Amino acid sequence: MPPPLARLPRMMIGFVVRRCVRALGRQPTAAEFAAWANDGDARLFGRTISVDEARVILRHQARLVTAKSASAAEQYVDVDELTLPANVVRLADARARRAAR
Repeated sequence: MPPPLARLPRMMIGFVVRRCVRALGRQPTAAEFAAWANDGDARLFGRTISVDEARVILRHQARLVTAKSASAAEQYVDVDELTLPANVVRLADARARRAAR
């Protein structure tokens, strides 16, 4: 049986937009973002994106996407995967305790 495939890292699309902002020196328009993402042989999103798709991306920057190029600081980690220190309490747990009183 082959070993399980490693999950690709996930990141918020806002980190990709931030890379574009650094390259341009300002917040991009949808047309500028599409041109930046489509530049070069390897398209940033694996294919050419349209200006309309770029507009949607710029509106939903909190959306999670898989990204091979995500640096460690850009990767999203589920709270369940984190080892929280003893002095950190999850908000849902605190609410449940309060509701039980």
